[in-house]
Amino acid sequence: MESLPGPVPSRGWADYAEYARRLDEVRAQENARTAGIREGAAEMSEHADDLHAKLDTQRRGLTAFAQKAGFKFPAGPAPRPEGHVEPQTELSRVAQLYDAAERDGTDAINRALEPNLLPRTGAGLRGLLVYGVTALVIMVVQFVGFATTGNNPDFLRYGVIVPLLGFVAASLVLRQGNKARDPDVPVAALPTRMGLLLCFGALPVLFGILVLLDR
Repeated sequence: MESLPGPVPSRGWADYAEYARRLDEVRAQENARTAGIREGAAEMSEHADDLHAKLDTQRRGLTAFAQKAGFKFPAGPAPRPEGHVEPQTELSRVAQLYDAAERDGTDAINRALEPNLLPRTGAGLRGLLVYGVTALVIMVVQFVGFATTGNNPDFLRYGVIVPLLGFVAASLVLRQGNKARDPDVPVAALPTRMGLLLCFGALPVLFGILVLLDR
């Protein structure tokens, strides 16, 4: 009579169970890894979408400001990077560039609100400096007139025409200097009386200095 096959050896079953357990661990690790990759990719994609929206808003704002203030703004898309691109590294770099552009854009906007000439000074002091320097130049020209004519210069030329030309030139400089890049900023009024006093008062002051020197 033939004997029936015996039971499966316990050692073989234990090995099978161990292999099955290891397979489950490997599968679980792989699932966790792929899940982490998908989660990281989703986070980077969300970050990229957020940066894209911010950059688009920033671009439209800076473009409008550049057109308003008369600045040149680069047109067209930026050149694409060549070679291998590491998404996480590039996203971090784009975020840094966005922050830098935001700071520089804010500085440019603030500067566009200030006058073109001597932005750190007030309108009164700016006018005094411009007309004051002009008066000194007028005085030098008048002194040359005194020196070359034996202290007998033509009054119409040195007492009227030269101060008038200086006053007009200084007024034009100051008019442009009081303006800001932003056309919506109001322009300060010219201190006309002070300019006339300084420019046409240069000759009497020079004459008084020459009289004192002759004593």
